Amino acid sequence: MSLLGLFDISKSALFASQAGLYVTGHNIANVNTPGYNRQEVVLETARPVATRGGFLGRGVRVVGIKRHFDRFIYNQLLVQTESRGKFQALSESLNQIEQIFNEARDTGLSGVLTEFANAWQDVATNPESVPHRTVLLKKAAALLMTAKGMEQRIMDTLDNINTSLEDIVERINFIASEIARLNGKIMQMEAGLGYEKANDLRDQREQLLLELSELVDISYYEDKDGSVTVIVGMRNLVEKENSKRLLTRTDTTGGRDIYIGNTDITEQLKGGRLGGLLAVREDIVNEPLYGLRRLIASIIKEINILHRSGYGLDGTTGNNFFSPLKLYTEDHSPGASISASIIDLNQLTLDEYTITFEGTNYYVYNKQSGTLVTSGVYVSGSPIVFEGIEVVITGTVTDSDSFTVSPLTGVIRDASVAITDPLSIAAASSDTTLPGDNSNALAIARLFDLPITTLADNTFSDYYSGIVSTVGAKSRFASDSLRFEENLLDEIKNRRESISGVSLDEEALNLIKFQRAFEASARMIRVTDEILQTILNL
Repeated sequence: MSLLGLFDISKSALFASQAGLYVTGHNIANVNTPGYNRQEVVLETARPVATRGGFLGRGVRVVGIKRHFDRFIYNQLLVQTESRGKFQALSESLNQIEQIFNEARDTGLSGVLTEFANAWQDVATNPESVPHRTVLLKKAAALLMTAKGMEQRIMDTLDNINTSLEDIVERINFIASEIARLNGKIMQMEAGLGYEKANDLRDQREQLLLELSELVDISYYEDKDGSVTVIVGMRNLVEKENSKRLLTRTDTTGGRDIYIGNTDITEQLKGGRLGGLLAVREDIVNEPLYGLRRLIASIIKEINILHRSGYGLDGTTGNNFFSPLKLYTEDHSPGASISASIIDLNQLTLDEYTITFEGTNYYVYNKQSGTLVTSGVYVSGSPIVFEGIEVVITGTVTDSDSFTVSPLTGVIRDASVAITDPLSIAAASSDTTLPGDNSNALAIARLFDLPITTLADNTFSDYYSGIVSTVGAKSRFASDSLRFEENLLDEIKNRRESISGVSLDEEALNLIKFQRAFEASARMIRVTDEILQTILNL
């Protein structure tokens, strides 16, 4: 090996030290960059040259730039980020609902319900008193006004959830397009190579996947070409350089469902903020909103039944105290129409029903329990009677058609006090015992202490307390779960930082190490040059 070989060795050392300085500087520059994984220059001994005396080294060469990345921890981070996103959405929404039913702040229904019950007791105590009757009408109006306000705030929360769903879907679509774009760049940069090369691009893509997992539950896998395929709702959202768009469509209840193309994937979405919002939306509709409507409908039903049997000071009878209940229908049939009416208020269970068809038969199911209520042969225009309800369907139906019948959908929205004249309040049970008869007012006052069949044998107050307790328990569970998920996420982030994070102290040591190596390499070149000059001057 000639003396000139020292130049090659020195040059390789110089380049290796320079690469080390570049990588160290890159790490320091990205110490605060989200998702950045620490990099390290990988060196190996250059292939030696054979001589008679043995093999002589030829210096060092840069093999590549290693990215400190642990895929197992990263996948844990994805799963935990997804869980945190779900419970964050649950906690935020349920906290809003809890504030609506917050009895501690006197914003709920309990106080006005008690005042309404006391007003009936006051009328029973003094049935001839017009002022007491006037107060009763005001307390009834206050009860309905409070219920309307609570329902409106619940509906506003549901509207906010649907708006958030749309915003999240737009963000998911943007992230998906960015992942597809990075897929293309990574495939191009790593084409033909047997190892990862696009370190910074991979960091960006993994950070986007992490953000995506916070929004929706995903699964992904990496292809041999370096691209990742992202799956959402059992459908490919990203594949190589192509991404699909999520869409939102309004369902029959006014909520937003999630689609990929024409495929509804709403039922498959369980995690992330999207899954959390979908879950809490269903909980709100099926529990506090449904319970509040059922309570008001029960109060209206029970009081109207008794009130219609009594007599007012003006001698009138058969009057509803509240506006009478009515039925609300949903028509999911292009070839048929439906009408429904209450034929026996006493038999009305206040349940909701779904009517489906199979061949020439119809089936009526309880919407909440899923149990079959009645069935029969469908004849257009022929009444279908069940549990105090008469339904008439006319037209041609198919197996895919369905109808919904509910006494609750608009019960609070349409509720009003039907009595306008205090003298018409039916406190008496007979027109022959006026004006001092209070027996009917007493019967109505006792309603507030009796188990009500339509409320699962709870009193009005106990049923409402059950709603408040359920909302509070769910809100606390969501808050506690969120704290747990955040603590666990912090632990995983700390584990990731111990492997992939940049330590400024460590990089400072590397900076000094590569600087000294660079200076030594330069000195070796100078020494070699001096030796060569000495030889030439001989």
